[in-house]
Amino acid sequence: MFYFLLKLQRSVESLFQAMISIIRVVLRFRFRSDIAKIAHVDQELVILANGPSLRNDLDQYPVFFHDKQLMCVNQFVLSSEYERLKPQWYILLDIGFFVPKTIPRVAEVREQVKQAIIRKTDWPITLCCPAEGRNSPFHLEIAASGIPVRFAFFNRTVVDGARMVRHWLYRRQMGMPPPQNVLIGALMAGVGYGFHDIIILGADHSWHQSLEVGTDGKLVSEENHFYDKKPWKVAVQHPETLQRATLHDYFFNLYRTFRSYHLINEFAVAQGTRIINASSVTFIDAFERKSLANYPWDSR
Repeated sequence: MFYFLLKLQRSVESLFQAMISIIRVVLRFRFRSDIAKIAHVDQELVILANGPSLRNDLDQYPVFFHDKQLMCVNQFVLSSEYERLKPQWYILLDIGFFVPKTIPRVAEVREQVKQAIIRKTDWPITLCCPAEGRNSPFHLEIAASGIPVRFAFFNRTVVDGARMVRHWLYRRQMGMPPPQNVLIGALMAGVGYGFHDIIILGADHSWHQSLEVGTDGKLVSEENHFYDKKPWKVAVQHPETLQRATLHDYFFNLYRTFRSYHLINEFAVAQGTRIINASSVTFIDAFERKSLANYPWDSR
């Protein structure tokens, strides 16, 4: 009886979440996606997350990155690898890049990223941004700079619940699993663009290992990217209220992040896309694992 009731509860919750997702989509219908307008491709996409393990992969397997379709994220443009690798795709997910009111350090990074993109980019690139960023100062200033950039706006509306509803809305780019991390947006864009295989690198996702609660009771996390000379501590703030985050907030967001990867993998399989996590260090358990040492891998 217990397991029957548990199964019934989960079924009801799934249907409820699906209903809420449909309401969200209707309310945010003005947020259009450009993904369907870009010609589908059947190549391999390599997503370069910014985890510290990417440094080892870049140094140890430099030949792997030649002639690849590369997608970078967030502050990658601030590294020297941006001009060396010349990625064809760039994605930003944090709404703080596009709205006036945001965490001060995000506002500072936003300006650095914007100026670096304008200064460094002299090859064709597609910049993927949330639909809310359309006609924002970030969008308009880069578009007016004259660099060879194409903008592609995607819909970041949260879609959850029953699988049939989720996949129907995902295929039409009406939303995505809870977008707690830029890698979620990158993967959904890659599947939406029609890539046959998607390879992930630098997705350590090991933030929980460096958490601390200071003597003032505030939650502190360690920031560490492949381009950082050394890790540095930051106070954890809630992304929407901009207030300090609690530990249970933080772990709930981690739960949503890692669960989203499982939802993405389920959708990718249904779309005929294989996602491979080749990060040398990672806590993501949703995708097939491979090592660059054995590349090229057996075809499926």
